[in-house]
Formats: sequence, C-alpha cells, structure tokens
Amino acid sequence: MVKDIKKLIGKNFGKLYFPIFLMCLDSLGSMVTYFILYLTIIDIFNGTLNMNGVVKYTVVCLAAVILRILAYRKSYLMSFENSFEITGELRIKLANHFRKLSLGYFNKNSKGYLINTLTNDLTSFEGLLSHTLPFLIKMATMCIFLIIGTFFINYKLALAECFVIFLSIPILIFGEKTAKILEIDKRRINETMISTVLEYIGGIKVFRAYNMQASNFERLKNNMDLVRKNGISTEMKLALPTALYASLVNFIIPMTLLGGGYLFLEGDFKGESLIAFMVMGIALSGILSSFERYYIMLKNLKIASNNLDEVMKYKTFDFDNKEDEICSYSVEFKDVYFSYDDNKEVLHNISFTANEVSVTALIGESGAGKSTIMNLVARFWDVTNGEILIGNKNIKNINPDSLLASVGAVFQENILLSDTIFNNILIGNPNASYDDVIEASKIACCHDFITSLPESYNTKVAEGGTSLSGGEKQRISIARAILKNAPILLLDEFTASLDADNEMKINKAFEHLIKGKTVFVIAHRLHTIKNADQIILLNKGKIEEIGNHAELFEKKGHYYKMITKQIESKKD
Repeated sequence: MVKDIKKLIGKNFGKLYFPIFLMCLDSLGSMVTYFILYLTIIDIFNGTLNMNGVVKYTVVCLAAVILRILAYRKSYLMSFENSFEITGELRIKLANHFRKLSLGYFNKNSKGYLINTLTNDLTSFEGLLSHTLPFLIKMATMCIFLIIGTFFINYKLALAECFVIFLSIPILIFGEKTAKILEIDKRRINETMISTVLEYIGGIKVFRAYNMQASNFERLKNNMDLVRKNGISTEMKLALPTALYASLVNFIIPMTLLGGGYLFLEGDFKGESLIAFMVMGIALSGILSSFERYYIMLKNLKIASNNLDEVMKYKTFDFDNKEDEICSYSVEFKDVYFSYDDNKEVLHNISFTANEVSVTALIGESGAGKSTIMNLVARFWDVTNGEILIGNKNIKNINPDSLLASVGAVFQENILLSDTIFNNILIGNPNASYDDVIEASKIACCHDFITSLPESYNTKVAEGGTSLSGGEKQRISIARAILKNAPILLLDEFTASLDADNEMKINKAFEHLIKGKTVFVIAHRLHTIKNADQIILLNKGKIEEIGNHAELFEKKGHYYKMITKQIESKKD
C-alpha cells in the first residue's frame, strides 16, 4: 500500500512523515497516562499515596494531556493540509495526463468509470492521506505500546492476550479480502448507475420525442435499485467476519478477568497489577475493534489508488525529442494507416500534401475516414503506420502545446461551457480584448443574436449549450475559431446547422476565416468546396480521387457523379 501511495504522489510522500510522527507522539502521551494510573493504583494498594504524590502525578498527566492535544491538533491540521495540497497536485497531474491521451482511452472507458475515478477515487484517496492512514498508524502504535506495557505487568497474561490477537488476524484478513471483492463489484455497479443517469439526463429530449421516457426511466430505476441491493448485500456479507473479529478481540476482557483472577487467588498476581492490566486490556480491546474498520477501509481505498495508478500508467502520446516551434504549416500524410484500437482499418495507405495557405476539402460517404483525417492532423490519435508531417516535421516530435496552439477547429458537435457567452468565445484566445471578441462575433454572424439576449455577452449558457439553438452554438464556435486565428484550421461541416440566410453570411465570412491559413474542410454540400485548392474523395478509408474541382469534374469519375446527383436533386 505504501509503495502504491509513493508511486502516485512521488516526492510529496515525505510530507506524510511528520504528521504520522505526531500521531505516534499522541499515542506515547496516552501511554504516559496509563503508566501514571498504574503507579497511582500501586500507591493506593500500598497505602503510600500522599498529597505530594497526587500533585506530581497530576502534573505529569496534565503535561501528557497537553502534549497529546498539541500533537493531535498539529497532526490533524498538517494531515488535512497536506492531503488537500497533494490531491490538488494529483488532480492537475491527472488533467495534464488526460491532455496527452488519445481519444481511444475515452472511447474505451465509460463516462461512469471516468467520473468515478476522477471524483470518488480522488476523494477517497484524499481521505486516505488525511484521515485513514494517520489514524491507522496511531492505533497500531497504541496497540504496540499497550502490549509492551502488559508484558511489564505480567508476561503470562500478556502472552495469552497476544494469542487471542493472533487468532483474530485470519478473520481480519478474510474480512479484508471479502470487502475487496465486494468493493470491486460495488464500483462496477456505481459506474453503470452514473452512466445511466448521464444518459437519461442527456437524452431526455429524445426520450420524450419518441415516448421512451417510461422504458429509459425503468432502466435508471433498475440501476438505482441494484445499487441499493448491492449496499444491503455488502453489509450482510461483511456482518459475519466483522462480528467474529469483534467477539474475539473483546474476549480479551473476560480472559483477562478469568486468568488474572485465577493468578490473584493463587497469590501470583497482585491486586493493583490485576486492575492495571484489566484497564489496559479494555483499552487494547477497544482499539483493536476500531482497527478492523480502518484496516478494511484502507484496503478498499487501495482499490481507489490502484485505479488512479492505472489511469496514470495508460500510455500517452510519445512527446520525446519534441521541437519547440513549427516554422511552416504545410501538412503531409505519408503512407498513413490507421485503426481504432487495433480493430478494423479505417485509413489505408493515405498519402497527400496540403500546401501551406491552401484549402483541402475532404468528401465521401459517411464512415469513409474524413473526420479521422482531421483528428489525426490535430493529433487526437496517433497513426498506426506511416507519418504525418507539419512543416516537414513529424507531428510526433512537435511540442503538443505548440501543435494545439497552431490548430483551430469547428466540429459538428459544438461543446459550450456553463459560462457566459463572452467567456465561451474567449476560449479561442484567452488574451484577446473585448473588442476582439466583438469583432470575431460579427464576422461569425452571431453578434446580433447575442446582443438581443437580456444580458448580451454576459448571458450565462446552460451546461453543454442546451439553452441555445444548434445554429447559435455553431456560430459561437466559429467566432471562437476566428478569435484563435490559428494557422491550421479544421472545419467539419461548419455550415450544417445554419439556415440559408446565415449560411450565405458565413460563406462571405469564409474568405476572411481562411485567409493565410492551411484549411481542411469536410462538406456534404459540394457546391461549397468548388473553390478548394484540393479535393480528396475518400472511399472506405482509401483515396479514390484527388485534384481540384475542374480536374475531378473532367475525369467524370465518382466526384462527377456526386456533383451531378446533387444538381439533379436540387432540380427535383
């Protein structure tokens, strides 16, 4: 467990030593009070207790109590402060790690798993550092001190006490293993429930439209019911080992009374020693009872730390030998092959060059590989074979921040944050001025509708942009791309959600948007890409035709058929 924690928090592990030392000091202070109690009992039985002794014992006890208060308070504050600081750094570390992962990781893992790992697991890990680990070590230290103390009083009874503790260890281990299995099952069920909740909330409009609310609510209800049943089942299955362990460690008290009483009657044990031993035995029994709860909690938290470690171990993009700057912005695909997670090949032997300051249009049927090419340009994925060059530099050797700063995008799915419209546009360039944002909005034809809102640019957008229409969201995304003014621009059907009037305005702004940039555009309305410098027709992951509009039209191939088909459909 310690090794797992060290792996996750690295050099910050050293911050845990001093709070744990203070907890041990607290335990030592507690033992001092037991020792003073033992001396007081001896004096009472011997008739030697006097006022001077009472004052002396009181002062020592008071000093021990003050030591405990100071040590506990400092340890408590440091433990929580360190845990918040360490987990805060870990959250940033995880976020930075996610930034370097391919989209395949997010496709392979459910939203429930990701949310559970990033929220519940991190919160659990925080609790492990702030509370569970220090208290567990404190209790272990107390147990050791108490056992040593009982050996000084009577080694025979102390050995019997240790024998009972030894018998409880297999039950403790059995309980821990049972809890671990149940915790894994519980996590799986909770992840499914979280995913179902997100699906239900996100799809409520579709469910209503198709009158599917009842069936989908039933799924949600069933998953929540499964969580309830799992919680009850977990407690029932842990009841037996918990009860057995508690019964065994509490057996220390009657065993001490029986064994100590027998030795006392035989004259082998003094009365004052018997009382002191029983007091320490009761304390030991109580601590051991609590120890089980913290121990099982620690093992359950190990699952959380393992999950976090698994996330951190997931292979990121290779950024070794990275170069700082991109000098030019031509994009070249050289013999590129690509498949999602070693499944069916999506791109096959793709080779082409998009010259700097040019427009490359990608066309083809759905699933032909158009969006995949765009994702590879932004390095959301890595190629399976071949290479992609930007400015004659392999994309794998380009600094990721430099690459992402050089790429602007407008995708079909436009994600807006739960923030003001102004801040959503400002994402394109956080250093932009207010006037820059307004200008970008005007070019994107969204200034008028924004100013018509009650709070204009300060209007809060609902989560995911659900308070805006599809066209409004897309125009805000276009304004964001205009503001970023990146030298490489990816446009995925960027006029799809616009009405005819706004599409005309956007097409006029298109020249401003693409000026001086290397542009990749996906368009199903072929008339919008006639002026592209290069048109690539994809078919089942392969380049079927490549050239400009005139060249492809003259070939009278697949592109020619697509154009004529769209012209005929408009006539109809």
